[in-house]
Amino acid sequence: MRRVLALTFAAALAGCVTITTDSVGTFAGVMPCADCAGILSELHLYEEQGRPVRYELTETYMGTRDGDRSIGTAGRWATFRGTPADPDATVVQIDLGRIDALRNFQRIGDGELRLLDRKLNPIVSPAPRSLYRVSELPPLTLVEGDSGRTFEVERAQRVFVVLGANRTSGYSWEIEDAGPGPLTSLGGPIYAQTADLAGSGGTNLWFFGASRTGKQELRFHYRRAFGSGALAAKTVSFTVSVR
Repeated sequence: MRRVLALTFAAALAGCVTITTDSVGTFAGVMPCADCAGILSELHLYEEQGRPVRYELTETYMGTRDGDRSIGTAGRWATFRGTPADPDATVVQIDLGRIDALRNFQRIGDGELRLLDRKLNPIVSPAPRSLYRVSELPPLTLVEGDSGRTFEVERAQRVFVVLGANRTSGYSWEIEDAGPGPLTSLGGPIYAQTADLAGSGGTNLWFFGASRTGKQELRFHYRRAFGSGALAAKTVSFTVSVR
């Protein structure tokens, strides 16, 4: 049952969009949220004859009081050069269709869009505020029952890890630091509670993008959050091979 729910969850987050020959690309990541666990964002950019024409943005608010909530926005986008800090920077600007509602990103290389404030200044915060280029392939979703297995993905494909947890018990999942690998974090991790009820469980989620070829093991430990060196109640691991 958890496997079915996880696959349904991944399909909803992946979104549905018609890909045309003038698609510039898709960028995804987890943005911080003041009143939810995190905002899973997916931005599609399109152009015609080399000129920006349309964007499609899906934002899924994770772990709200009413559960996960998705909002879709579409409109015009543009590019221009220069910020107060860098006159050579390339800025991608999307129009949210409301008065004084523009969102600005600085383009970092070919694979990252980094959110700027309204005055085009960098946002100083430890929270991730970037969207990363990903492929149109559906994400690979890994759940606890997949532990011990090896999975193959294409370069730029997304990898979601969905693990059931209950923080009210004092336990939570944490990822073991294995050093650099072919998977790049798209933001998070986040914890989404399934219901706004005392003692209710939830889900720990991690989001990755396959940035280069190679193989990486993802290992997670379920242990109490307090106390140094606490023994894990359980451990799961997945090996991801990027072609």
